[in-house]
Amino acid sequence: METEIEILGPMAVRCAGTVQHLQSAQARVAFARLVLAGPEGVTRDELADVIWPGELPPTWASALRTLVSRLRAVVEPLPGGPAEPLVNRGGRYVLELGGEVVVDVLAATGAVATAHTALDSGDMVTAARLATRAADRLRFPFLSEHEGDWVCEQRERLADYLVAALEIAGRAALRAGDHGRAARLAEEATARAPERESAHRCLMAVHEAMGNRGEALRAYQRLRRYLAEELGADPSPETEAAYLALLGPSSAGGPPGGAPAAGHRPAPFVGRRREMATLAGAWSRAAAGRRQFVLVTGESGIGRTRLLREAGAAVAAEGGLVLVGRCDPATTVPYQPLVEALDSYVAASPEDPLDAVSPAAREPLRRLLPSFGAPCPPGELPERPILFAAMTQLLLVAAAERPCAVLIDDAHWATPQTVELLRHLLRATADARLCVVLTARSDLPTAAQRRVQAGLDEAMLPLEHAGEASEVALGGLDLASTRALVQKLGIAAVAGVAHGDPVRRAFARSGGNPFMLLEMLRGTGPDVVPPAVARLVAAKQAAIGRDATRLLQVAAVADPPLTFDSVAGVADLDTLSALDALEALLNIGLLTEVTAAGSRHPDRPAIYEFRHDIVRQAVNEKMSDARRRHVASRQRAAAGSRRDADPRLSRTGADRA
Repeated sequence: METEIEILGPMAVRCAGTVQHLQSAQARVAFARLVLAGPEGVTRDELADVIWPGELPPTWASALRTLVSRLRAVVEPLPGGPAEPLVNRGGRYVLELGGEVVVDVLAATGAVATAHTALDSGDMVTAARLATRAADRLRFPFLSEHEGDWVCEQRERLADYLVAALEIAGRAALRAGDHGRAARLAEEATARAPERESAHRCLMAVHEAMGNRGEALRAYQRLRRYLAEELGADPSPETEAAYLALLGPSSAGGPPGGAPAAGHRPAPFVGRRREMATLAGAWSRAAAGRRQFVLVTGESGIGRTRLLREAGAAVAAEGGLVLVGRCDPATTVPYQPLVEALDSYVAASPEDPLDAVSPAAREPLRRLLPSFGAPCPPGELPERPILFAAMTQLLLVAAAERPCAVLIDDAHWATPQTVELLRHLLRATADARLCVVLTARSDLPTAAQRRVQAGLDEAMLPLEHAGEASEVALGGLDLASTRALVQKLGIAAVAGVAHGDPVRRAFARSGGNPFMLLEMLRGTGPDVVPPAVARLVAAKQAAIGRDATRLLQVAAVADPPLTFDSVAGVADLDTLSALDALEALLNIGLLTEVTAAGSRHPDRPAIYEFRHDIVRQAVNEKMSDARRRHVASRQRAAAGSRRDADPRLSRTGADRA
């Protein structure tokens, strides 16, 4: 018959339907000390120090013998245990409990360890059940009426176990999609242990999963301020990495760039040595007092956000101040990325940063930054010159404190007002220890986004001439980096592929685009269009219009090489409409223009290709059989007409020699 000993809360021994309570505070603390000592036991002096943590009473020895006798009366009837469970052995009191005795403290702490193992192995149900049960028990107080060194040490130890249980239960709830419960558990963990960084990282992850990146940033800011004020320390590299991971689309967003899909390990960082060297050089110059601006461009899924995170981690490791912002496509926050970046500095500053700016700048900042109670309605914001000057002052204060990197992701979504503010900041911070790094898509689908890109290009021009600006154009990974990525992820070779080397095949069909090639290799192989890639291609098609779609469909069916003349007629478009359609396909990165360097026929038209062969397949598969046959028939007829009209215009592979 199982016996339960409850140390936490009202101390009790439960056995066979009966409950015994220890009445005196001295008996309770002595009993707890004996139970938790285990088979090692405690000396008479150690037990006395726990019972009387201050000065020992004159008759403490006889009082201790009396107390031990009363405890024997409590534990001797326990079934399944020895006849005399509380003995004096070798000068130490030892409480021997039988195998059927369950001690709540030991059961709870053991459950936390088992729950942690279950979480690591992916058993969310077991992790949640054990951690929740442990937390429910560990919330009870430990000897609330007693003090002393040993009691305080035990309380601290059990408080750590409770916070660990809350974290585990919260992470299990997060992975199970129960975001509300995960948020409550993580918030309780941070409230109980405000210095515990892992609890704050859990809360950040919950808010990010809920699509509330602002709350995730504020969770980081609260931790950073607490560490600075209470401990005089900065967050750990692991916490800084979690902060930087808030760059890019939220977990609620779709690929590419969002959180890893369930069951997918986050991709390790491989290659990009040249790009990282460029960013490291810019940071070194900025840290030496020469302001820098770096624009990172690349197509969807190429790894812009990941490069930005790695650069931020490198800056943080060198002691730099990292301020993060991101542009969202439908934001209602004026100057969103720069407000986020500066607000993170304000929220984490142990001193009031407004003391360091001019009186004229304080009110505009109070109206704009959330840490001061903003945002106020956009119509109530000060005029732009006043607002821009105030934000510039604050940024200069941050950069004067220590070298500063401002990282802004998805700048192609920036509003014209944000671009204008950015250009002002760059002009006004020439001597600051400041490095501003932006990422932007190079495959922009709309004219508005291309105008933003043009504004960023214009901002770079005067700085480029002074050696203070550079562009990092991200291309695909090379084959060696692709193999390293696959090896680090432990992706097994794909079976049933017609080609002998699935990694090389995926690399060739994706052009080294990390998102595309990993989707192929994690799925059914490089010869099948993954659903995520199909959705990405469909989204791009939806942004290009009817004429461009018709031209794209012709190109997907046609045999290479592709020329403007060979596809425009088949698409039944007039010359100007076809040119507009072709430029739309080039702008959005579905097609690329191949330069015929060294060709013997420099007057020949340019040749076009799909940037990624997997995209061509995705477009082809989305077409109906009827449309595919119609396009193929028109192409055969057009090819015959061209041969009959002028054999010299035949398009063959020799044209590209």
